[in-house]
Amino acid sequence: MRYDALRDSLLRARESRQALLDDLFPAPFPATVMLSLNLPGPEKTGARAERLFESGEKALLEALRVHSTVRGCDELGPFALYRSGLQATPLKRLAICLESTHPAGRLLDIDIFDHLGRQLGRDQLDIPPRSCLLCGEPALACIRAKRHESDELMRRAHAVIDAL
Repeated sequence: MRYDALRDSLLRARESRQALLDDLFPAPFPATVMLSLNLPGPEKTGARAERLFESGEKALLEALRVHSTVRGCDELGPFALYRSGLQATPLKRLAICLESTHPAGRLLDIDIFDHLGRQLGRDQLDIPPRSCLLCGEPALACIRAKRHESDELMRRAHAVIDAL
């Protein structure tokens, strides 16, 4: 797939997920959780993505008190939405702990939204940003500086998933 076509399909998937989220709010429960994957490169679906998602979902369901509401898969990969009776801030802290301790947690993306649909970020909790998959520096800085080749990031992600 050409870069422009890939970018457009990923943007459409993001917009579709956002529309799905927008329809949930305001919510009658304190928080909503979105579990998705944070995979480098164009390959966002397939056996590895499913294995990673299943592992992450199992850990999420064991660690957080959530109830599944929506499941799907699009060009960005598998995703699920859950509702929780916990308040958003403590739930975000638990989600960050899970992302930090799961063997493939760096490849999981656990987003927390309050009952009005406002997303909580690490910065709001004075928690450092996520680190790069390869070098440990802040991931966003590496992305912006284009420090690593996509193939190198994909090989590392595959190795992490294959070790599950």
